[in-house]
Amino acid sequence: MQSVVRRFKGYPLAVALALSTAPICVAAEPTVEEVVKNCYYKYAGDDQRSVMTAILRDQNGDEQNYEFVRVWKDYSGEGDLVDKVVIYTLKPLSQRDIAFMRWGYTLDSGKEAEQWVYLPETRMVRRLVKRDPEKNGDWGLNDEELRIRGYEEDEHTYLGVKVFEQKQFYVVESRPKSSDPEYSKLVYWYRKTDDWDSCVEGRRDYYDNQGLLAKSQFTKWDKIGDAWIWRSAVVKNAKTNTTVVYKMRDVEVNVGLDDSDFSKRSLKLGHRR
Repeated sequence: MQSVVRRFKGYPLAVALALSTAPICVAAEPTVEEVVKNCYYKYAGDDQRSVMTAILRDQNGDEQNYEFVRVWKDYSGEGDLVDKVVIYTLKPLSQRDIAFMRWGYTLDSGKEAEQWVYLPETRMVRRLVKRDPEKNGDWGLNDEELRIRGYEEDEHTYLGVKVFEQKQFYVVESRPKSSDPEYSKLVYWYRKTDDWDSCVEGRRDYYDNQGLLAKSQFTKWDKIGDAWIWRSAVVKNAKTNTTVVYKMRDVEVNVGLDDSDFSKRSLKLGHRR
């Protein structure tokens, strides 16, 4: 569910800046600002269309499998919008044609994300209230976790280079400045590479307000043209021992989506190429 905005993946949100086409070499010891601004904020295209699968695996190893068509468009702050995304359900067949739409807004606008769902059995589009993070655990990530955070929202500390799975990563600890954060800190692991263009997030650890690890996210990427796209994301919940695996395929970038593709009417019509 990528767009600062990355979504990017989809999802949601601050505006991803286009990078220079010429690779920029990394200094021997980069600053925390260099690491975050070059590795966290990646261009994801102006819009995307893809097939997304999700596998929900509980603590007993039992699985639920889903398949969706996902369309996404970056608005880069136009009209206070960060991005829009629509997800059409393909599988399971019992849920086919259920569709979900989300409009994400800039942090400065003070607006909450707007969300709608289309239920084919009622043929009606219903507006949703903001999802409760405690009720969203089965899907691995909630709206706030999918949102791309602004650099000034957090206090960043560079923890140096560490090794994970025989690869080197720049590790950055980010603590929210807000008085009531969902997490006390996020620890990001960015792949250490020879140039900034190839530096992407490989892992993210979420710590609750008691300082305990809540979940970890492991992301792999593909590059299509100049755009960085999630290939897969695995979210492991340390408290419930559940896992969600997201995979993207048949990804198209800059296909020319417009406002009509992100409307209540489009939810009712269903996915059309």
